[in-house]
Amino acid sequence: MTKTLAMADLQKILLGFDRFMEPNVFTPTLDGGYPRYNVIRVGASGFRIEIAVPGWNKSDIEITLDKSVLKVVGITKQSEKDGETYIYKGLSGKCFTRTFGVSEHVKIDRAYMERGLLCIDLHEELPSALQPVKVTIS
Repeated sequence: MTKTLAMADLQKILLGFDRFMEPNVFTPTLDGGYPRYNVIRVGASGFRIEIAVPGWNKSDIEITLDKSVLKVVGITKQSEKDGETYIYKGLSGKCFTRTFGVSEHVKIDRAYMERGLLCIDLHEELPSALQPVKVTIS
């Protein structure tokens, strides 16, 4: 079964492009897939992506920003320890790839693990030629 992309999904995956859209063009919808994530606006030019990765070690996750694609990959499947068998397994632990489209001016500040979340802080650095110009009326 293929999931179709709705207009409301674009704001969650195209960070830094929202300044070109009118307010309220995007509305929140239920997102599918693994792992679950949040996208948070921080101040005027910042973003934070929070990805739920309970049980994952930071050494098992790769983050890359190449051109306009931020990619987060869980590279090592979580496995049972010797002598342990799950009675119920609600945390998947499977390998994953999450990609986010970002504008060419979005940069990564830092990535860190906090409370079972992988947090990626980003900010947008617009060149002065693209920044709004305030005109004084004479």
